[in-house]
Amino acid sequence: MKFSQLILYSFILFLFSVTYSCHEHTGSKLPELNNGKPWIADDSTRMGFQKMDKLFHHANSDESIEEYHKQADQITSIINEILSSCTMTGQGHEELHKYINLLLEDVHTMKGDDIDLAKKAKSNLIEKISKYPLYFE
Repeated sequence: MKFSQLILYSFILFLFSVTYSCHEHTGSKLPELNNGKPWIADDSTRMGFQKMDKLFHHANSDESIEEYHKQADQITSIINEILSSCTMTGQGHEELHKYINLLLEDVHTMKGDDIDLAKKAKSNLIEKISKYPLYFE
């Protein structure tokens, strides 16, 4: 394995651990609304979710496990971009992390070796990404 790949994978693992440990108390719950309305997201978050939606708007049953792994890496990269440039604060920021944790659960499953679980996880991920406007604007 190249040194640069090792650094990249270490960084991704670090971000996963920070995301899960910092917000472990949120668990796998859906985000709460802001008094019944979506939270105002910052530009980087909106752009990141738009990018995910464009890349992952449909499921394809003919994909290989390697393709699911590649797609999981792409989603992880977009999530890392969102997290690294996020300017949100307060409760809206906490709710965003709840939502991202839900996405990361499916991303983690897509990185596994079971193609049937990866297919289901991708379908779940697409559904969750499409529901982003219900919680954030």
